Amino acid sequence: MFFISNLFVTFFYIGRFPFAPGTLGSLVGVVLWYYLISINLLFLILFFIIFFILSFMLTNIYLKSSNSDDPSEVICDEIIGQLIPLSIISITDDTYLILIAFISFRIFDIFKFYPSNKAEELPGASGVILDDVIAGIYSLIIVFISKYFLHL
Repeated sequence: MFFISNLFVTFFYIGRFPFAPGTLGSLVGVVLWYYLISINLLFLILFFIIFFILSFMLTNIYLKSSNSDDPSEVICDEIIGQLIPLSIISITDDTYLILIAFISFRIFDIFKFYPSNKAEELPGASGVILDDVIAGIYSLIIVFISKYFLHL
């Protein structure tokens, strides 16, 4: 079961890349969103729910064999967080909004503004995943403002 959790949480070992695994995880999130939104929004939502549940289960399994509370190779949390702000972008040629979603998510994920910094302290998969969910929500707000108020 560890093999499956390792494969999943590192997203086929992309998270083991030695340079900027979190940023790569966010890029994976953008690529996944691109293909899923091309199918339809309902498919994206269904994928997100299943991926979220599996991430919690498999991250907990992975953490039992890890020496860290939040190993950098675990990137399923970045994928989840990145999908949140992208979820309100309905067309794949909205380049500015996609860039805003990507950059703002990375900023919020790196700097861990409250309550993201507190969520990171939670034990197990909750601490690994929920700080990225909060960063994704912050980024969602930025994308929402950009989309509906600034008309980008």
